[in-house]
Amino acid sequence: MSIMPEGGWRKLPQLQDDDQGARNSLATQPSYAPRRSHLTCKICDRGTLESKTVFRISGPAVVIGFILLIPSIIGIVLSLLLFVGIIAFPGVEPDRTTVEPNEPIQSAFDAGFRQSCAASVRQKSRTTGSIPPQSLIEQYCECALPIFRETGSVTLAGQTCNQKAIDGTLETPTADVHRFYVADIPVKTRATRESNGFNAFFKIFGGISAISLGIACFVGGLLGWLLVMRKHILQCDICNAVVNAS
Repeated sequence: MSIMPEGGWRKLPQLQDDDQGARNSLATQPSYAPRRSHLTCKICDRGTLESKTVFRISGPAVVIGFILLIPSIIGIVLSLLLFVGIIAFPGVEPDRTTVEPNEPIQSAFDAGFRQSCAASVRQKSRTTGSIPPQSLIEQYCECALPIFRETGSVTLAGQTCNQKAIDGTLETPTADVHRFYVADIPVKTRATRESNGFNAFFKIFGGISAISLGIACFVGGLLGWLLVMRKHILQCDICNAVVNAS
């Protein structure tokens, strides 16, 4: 028994034509729609919203931001270079040829040897109960100084000068040499101490100044950066309406 109606299915060809037309219409449509076609302006309902990048604030404020930002960057670099230069600065050495008026000249090595030699002679003399006069101490130390400078031996210098003292052949020092022993601070030792104090003050003051300059430039640069920051917006190409995108 057949379920086909009498005369057959007369509408099947029309259904097949409709299916074929639907497939053709789908084939002619694009595979995707551009995103910008979905961003329709809600103000005019005709324009398309386009993505743009603009400054967050007005033009005069942006100019001020660049005026603050560019010098601040240069100032930060200069402060870093200044700080490194101050730390690496060797210091100012005193002029060895310049002395105070009417002051004799001696090196720091000679000044240290004369002071220690005179103090040692006085200490040893106290143990024996007989302290020699100042002139004899100066003669002994002036005899030992060149020997110690050449040989580096305190024992050899002491033995040689002791023998000369016994023989009475020690030379009498000049008036300038005598001033080395009576002065509280030798000339070159005093100049060295003043130079060290100046170098320490220069490094501390210069380092603090460089750090302060760097901090001030960093704050100014941060403020300038905030003034020149940008943002993303969506703007209609017809009515120029703006919508914040970020």
